[in-house]
Amino acid sequence: MNIPDMIICILFTTLAASYAWGMRGTVIGGEKGAMLPGAFIGLFLAWFSGGAIRDNFWIPAAAGLMGMTFGGTEPYGETIGMVLHRGRSDYNPQKGYFGLAFKGALWFSICGGFIAISLASMSNIIYSTRDLLIFMILVPVIQQIGYRIFNQPYDKEKGIYPKIFYSLTRREEWGSNLALLIAMIAFAVIKGDDFTLAMVAGGFFFGAVGWLAAMKFYVLSAFPMKNGKYILGKLKEKNLVDGWKIMEFTLGSIGGFGLALTYCVRFEFVEKYNEAIALNGIRTLPESLEKFMPALCAVFALGIIWVNLYSMICERKGKKINSFVCDLIERPLYNILPMIFVLLGSRFTAIYSTVFMLVFVLAVKCVFDRFPESKLLPLAAVILTAVCSIVFAGCFYPDLCTPLNIILIGTVPYLITELICVAWKVTVKGGKVSDVILKTSFVTVYPFMILQSILIIFISLKIFII
Repeated sequence: MNIPDMIICILFTTLAASYAWGMRGTVIGGEKGAMLPGAFIGLFLAWFSGGAIRDNFWIPAAAGLMGMTFGGTEPYGETIGMVLHRGRSDYNPQKGYFGLAFKGALWFSICGGFIAISLASMSNIIYSTRDLLIFMILVPVIQQIGYRIFNQPYDKEKGIYPKIFYSLTRREEWGSNLALLIAMIAFAVIKGDDFTLAMVAGGFFFGAVGWLAAMKFYVLSAFPMKNGKYILGKLKEKNLVDGWKIMEFTLGSIGGFGLALTYCVRFEFVEKYNEAIALNGIRTLPESLEKFMPALCAVFALGIIWVNLYSMICERKGKKINSFVCDLIERPLYNILPMIFVLLGSRFTAIYSTVFMLVFVLAVKCVFDRFPESKLLPLAAVILTAVCSIVFAGCFYPDLCTPLNIILIGTVPYLITELICVAWKVTVKGGKVSDVILKTSFVTVYPFMILQSILIIFISLKIFII
């Protein structure tokens, strides 16, 4: 990779990751929200790889999307509170900063590792089918072991917590990801996969630094300096600064920057993979199995729909949701199981994971989760089901699932949905326009996100089309 391409790759990925992470915290959140930045990072790194990797960009994009969901299981709101809650009993900035850095390191290192493994898998020169199957089948077992070692016992009603914890009201799951990261490193060492080790290291370092820098900016925007003034001056005094969004934009940009930088610095491995694919062909799932992938992906989607409908019905009836059981059912359907087939070369599963899931998650989280009490919910469900069905059908036509279309999916509808949510607060929930818009960070956050999305689309047009 020449220097100009390296600079463009790093800057573009940094911009896209910043926007996607900011959007994640605005619209969706959690592991499902983390799909957007993961997909964008995987997509852009694949595109700048050239060769057969670029031609099959869905696979790294899908690996990035699913790889980023693992870190999304880690709650961090109360960890942030340890840094911000000055004068309160939970104030413990040293522990808070360490916890955030640790969680960020796990988050981006696992995502970077899965992107790297997907490239090695495509080249078919490091991992056999047996290797990938064994590793992915063991992932949930490894995570359960890590969870039970590091995050148990836990019973918030009885005040029982593990030895190391950062949240009182939500169960910690960093142990699951720590065990997965250790297994991923061991897997790469055994197979001699130096590129995965590099991407894991880059993600670990910049994920940690990203959280520390992001949280420091949050603190500086939230509290006055020694002279009594705020670092952002009158913007803060007029309540036009959202420290949480500053934090998320910063974390996404530094994490994306780190993975892109590592990718470019160790690009000789990517070239080796492209050469191997050109010589021996790309790994693909046998045609006898690939023909069943649409049906299997439909089962994955229906399973996720069932869990979300079950949760919504329980909430509307005031019943307690067994979230742990739901997670055990749902999570494998959107990361572990599809990841198996993506790594084994299933083109349809990669397209489904990259295109359909971005639309599906937006529909489920932004409508069912944000407007559960609305009388229009049944109508919205019918409309969204129709839209998702059309998108699923579109996965059969790879020519429609272009990089630009994926960018458009991750920008335009996400922004429109969020603005609809703001309008809902004003018109339906009785909020005042002056309070929601003129006296909040609305006038700074949303123009910034719109500007980011315009830049991403414009640059995408230049890179993908022109």
